[in-house]
Amino acid sequence: MEESDISILTRLSSGDVDVRRVALTEIDELLEVASFSDLLPLLTDEDPTVRKLAIQVLEEIGDSRALPDLLKAAGDPEPDVSAAAVTAIREFRTPEAVNALLGGITGEVPKIRQAAIVALRGVKEPRVQELLIKATLDPVADVRREAVLALGYLRANDGLPAFRVALSDRDEEVRRLAVDALSQFDITDVSDLIQAAGDPVWRVRRQAMIGLSNYHSEPGEQALVKALNDERWEVVKEAIVSLGKLRMPIFRPLTPFFAHEQADIRIAAAVAAGEIAETEFKPYLEALLRDPDTGVQKAAARALHQIGKQERLRTQI
Repeated sequence: MEESDISILTRLSSGDVDVRRVALTEIDELLEVASFSDLLPLLTDEDPTVRKLAIQVLEEIGDSRALPDLLKAAGDPEPDVSAAAVTAIREFRTPEAVNALLGGITGEVPKIRQAAIVALRGVKEPRVQELLIKATLDPVADVRREAVLALGYLRANDGLPAFRVALSDRDEEVRRLAVDALSQFDITDVSDLIQAAGDPVWRVRRQAMIGLSNYHSEPGEQALVKALNDERWEVVKEAIVSLGKLRMPIFRPLTPFFAHEQADIRIAAAVAAGEIAETEFKPYLEALLRDPDTGVQKAAARALHQIGKQERLRTQI
């Protein structure tokens, strides 16, 4: 008898791993005859490729009753299998799926908790928000990161206290994500962002610079000016860009950066000068038109155009 004549469901349970693998690639036929329950035993197959292929078929079938088993697969020791499960889980968007995912958040395996949180991004339900807030205190950093990120998607004021607590998290990426989340809210007190501007990790400080550009605040602007002396050029660059976005009328503090060794800094200075549009910047920008970096030249030319436009508007008033 030809292998093709054997039922595909029979081949799924074959003792030959290659037969099982090939059967799992015949997606169209599987979708016609197989249910999610036919695939579940293969999630614990001894062969990682079989487990991965079974996950992908379950994703195609789309039956949310498979979610508890897919969540378990997210904790698979094989990275490819685990990644396939995380991808599949995110495709389930029904109310029934939410129930299963909420159970995953409280599971014992960190990878499963993490996968469930990733899949719940953007789901606006009070019970989801409540568990995400709790998950920001999870003992595992990867879980806390995903919880802060998912909570940020909701942009709910109830999440603000959790973000403020996360600013002191021992994991730098959790702190950076908390800064980013806080920056999306319409707040009048920027003290949390100013606190982050003094973080020992430069990536967190840089995120604080980006966040402060969203608020017209004297203390925030002072923090941005102070950051011009930061030891990391990446932080300095974002401070310059943010000062430009806020159109803060400063001249002297920015002038040293037109001659900075980093082209990115010179570009940032030119962009900020164009936003601020003060005439005093023109000699510095004109000098940058001869810069060896073409990106700097273009930024300077744009800035000079902006300043010229503002000068013309002033004369018309």
